[in-house]
Amino acid sequence: MRVVASVWEELPAQNRRWLIVNALVATMAINVIVNAALAWLGVQGQDSVSMWGVPLVETSIFWNLVGTLFLLPLLTCVLTTGVIRRDVRRGALPPLDRLRSTQRWLVALPPSRWRRGVALGALLTAVLAPPLVLVLVASGSPELSLDRFVVYQTIFAVLLGIVVTPPIALFAMADPDPATLRDDPAR
Repeated sequence: MRVVASVWEELPAQNRRWLIVNALVATMAINVIVNAALAWLGVQGQDSVSMWGVPLVETSIFWNLVGTLFLLPLLTCVLTTGVIRRDVRRGALPPLDRLRSTQRWLVALPPSRWRRGVALGALLTAVLAPPLVLVLVASGSPELSLDRFVVYQTIFAVLLGIVVTPPIALFAMADPDPATLRDDPAR
């Protein structure tokens, strides 16, 4: 908690506003729409959603959870980093490259938004999947109705987005020089 307070105190007002408006409020709205739609489309033709299933053959609670743990941070990183770099280049958002010297954790991940997203997705999947699987097993629920699955998946994705988007945004705001990363789509 001290790290969060320390970083928050160092942020200019524009960056704080960006984090609240975009990394929290807008991300929540986007995740509700996108994840509800994906969950609903993913279960079409099924009567219910089982706990376990064959990946990419049928939607299951387990594989949907693992996929969300990996893909949501990856895609959030790619999109959020692109938007922040654009805003920094346009002068709409001040860069936070000076934070890299006081908040060493901001240099822990690669500067490429794709590599950073893969690293974050892999890390979150490795750390959060085991305890979440234990919760699933302990729940003893072998399947969910389609409506329940869509609601649970949407809530899970929104909560995960709330957790991952602000740090992803801070990583992007603290990039060394967004202008040098502009023309390379892989960065």
